[in-house]
Amino acid sequence: MYRVLRRLECTPKNVHLETRNIASTSKLIVFDKDGTLLSFDKPWLAWCSRLKSGLADATAKAVEQDMTRILRNMGVDMNKEEIGLGRFAECSQREVRRELTEGFSATLQRVSKDEELASDIIDSCRKEGDGKFPLTDVKTLFHDLKKRDYKIVIATADCDQGIDMFLDDNFIREQVDFVMSADNHTDFPPKPSKISADKLCERFGVDSSNVVMVGDTPTDIQFGLNGEYGLVVGVTTGVGSAQDLNLAGAHVVLDDLSELISVLEDSHIGNSGLD
Repeated sequence: MYRVLRRLECTPKNVHLETRNIASTSKLIVFDKDGTLLSFDKPWLAWCSRLKSGLADATAKAVEQDMTRILRNMGVDMNKEEIGLGRFAECSQREVRRELTEGFSATLQRVSKDEELASDIIDSCRKEGDGKFPLTDVKTLFHDLKKRDYKIVIATADCDQGIDMFLDDNFIREQVDFVMSADNHTDFPPKPSKISADKLCERFGVDSSNVVMVGDTPTDIQFGLNGEYGLVVGVTTGVGSAQDLNLAGAHVVLDDLSELISVLEDSHIGNSGLD
């Protein structure tokens, strides 16, 4: 059974996806991606391992300790193979890439290597198949939400490349109505921006009380609260614990997404009229 941590008071190809011709809709659900729909640890630990190997090879392993330290300061423990709350998990991919590039560029300069090499190595770390670690049957979940007349948004800190992999690897491109990503932050500032939370409501013509936010970090929860969304759901499948999500103000915390439909139907937002 899911844990209700606050009484509910609910009223009755990526960013280039073709914009749907939507006049108005009564319900909108916004998902974080990594740690919510897609495993956070598996693809990103593999990414960090490729990054570490690439830089170690480029410097004849002279700066391996530097790389371990830089990643650890961002919340990535390569020795324990764990990713916790921190800038790696909660900042946009643009911010993560910038911080890593700056840190590794300084390291490469120290060993007389071209500092642009860091950016090239980071760019090469994404591999096909990184989107094939879903935390649930995403296609079926999205199908069930569409039957209940939800419009679906993915609001992620990831960049276009990672989003494309996820959409195509899980065959859900046609089910997603909009993506808010690190590559369209000119129009949609990163979570937990209230500006972006409000703009999603405006884009779909929906009242904030009929919007659901689902995510695994305090940043996701704060995004939903900043937008005054009717239901803010935390999931413990990513980097945030139940305590983290509770303290952030989640209305409901789930161990996984298997009970999400039940939670929606228990709330006023989820009253779809379906049997």
